[in-house]
Amino acid sequence: MALDGFVISNIVYELNQTILNAKISKIAQPENDELLFTCKGSNGQFRLAMSASASLPFLYLTDQNKPSPMTAPNFCMVLRKHIANGRIIKIYQPHMERIIHFDIEHLDEMGDLCQKTLIVELMGKHSNIIFCNSDGKIIDSIKHISSMMSSLREVLPGRDYCIPATQDDRLNPLEVTEEAFMDMVMKKPTSIAKALYSSFTGLSPLLASEICHRSSIDGDTNRTSFLREKNRLIFPALNSHSFRITKQRISIPSHRFWRNIMLPKMCIQESGRNPLI
Repeated sequence: MALDGFVISNIVYELNQTILNAKISKIAQPENDELLFTCKGSNGQFRLAMSASASLPFLYLTDQNKPSPMTAPNFCMVLRKHIANGRIIKIYQPHMERIIHFDIEHLDEMGDLCQKTLIVELMGKHSNIIFCNSDGKIIDSIKHISSMMSSLREVLPGRDYCIPATQDDRLNPLEVTEEAFMDMVMKKPTSIAKALYSSFTGLSPLLASEICHRSSIDGDTNRTSFLREKNRLIFPALNSHSFRITKQRISIPSHRFWRNIMLPKMCIQESGRNPLI
């Protein structure tokens, strides 16, 4: 299962059902690129684990606690200073990207109500966890990216946050019309599956192949050998996935994916009740 935009949408949906409006009672950083929040709300207590690992980024709810270093890393200390005992007021995904935003409300040193945003980018080797103020300026991040490391975007304290410009020419599958879909797909002299995942934000090669399968089309077949009428069979399958997202009728079992596939790979043994089951 690929961690694409549609799976992220499912994760966001589940997080909104469990930890929205919950209070962040504990913040830990067990690994250099990993955070563990303990959240308490009307639905009970949950632990939210997230990682910006280049090889295995993740974000999931778990019952498992992890030991933390005696001295907290700098990023963890910054988060504790600003959002310890804060309340998660909004969880959302921008434009079907592999990014999750957590808007957190808290009191500052003067007792005034403030808002910060924790941004979790689950984008393979470009994964990061970025902490911003209400104006969109970066306060700190779990990974600092200088201009020497990337010519596209700096991720440093004091810089303005911007979404990685990796898919500027791609369409949002939740908003695309059939006409725009046909124009985009018909222009690419590649296989049908590749034309799909290279045209739309949030589609992985695995999901593109599934859409072709549901359309009774071989995804490896070159697009130029298809008639326009046959290409029209693909749009309803794509639209069906998008409909489930917009209507919150999501069928991708993301929590079981993380628990049964990803966690064993990380040698973490889940114990007790999984709060998402």
